[in-house]
Amino acid sequence: MLLSIEPTKLELLAQAKAMRSLQTQPLTDTWIAASWDEYLQLIENPAYDKAKGYYYRGHLRIEMLPVGLDHATDHSIIAFAINLFCVIKGIRLMMPDNCSYRKAGVQECQPDLSCYVCQTTMQMTGNANALAG
Repeated sequence: MLLSIEPTKLELLAQAKAMRSLQTQPLTDTWIAASWDEYLQLIENPAYDKAKGYYYRGHLRIEMLPVGLDHATDHSIIAFAINLFCVIKGIRLMMPDNCSYRKAGVQECQPDLSCYVCQTTMQMTGNANALAG
């Protein structure tokens, strides 16, 4: 009786799964040349649920920054100062916090704070993925 040295289909699948898990994750905190489709694939990966993603001029950037006390304190001071200034000056302001903006195929960003200043009542489209232009 001959012993089979060829791997079974199940063994091949297990090896493929192991190889996928060994693949290196893309670099974070640096700009990397990539297509829009590659960017979308990356940010839809559950491993990057808490990451901030940016896409600009054919390059992507993923940031895996934890928001600590210093960052949160700075953020709230800046938001309060902008808001106070606008209230004192009578400037209408809308200030979305941690909102995503996307212009499909072109650009995406998630700033900590956005400010919309206008002379009349702000009317938003309700589309959180629209990049303000």
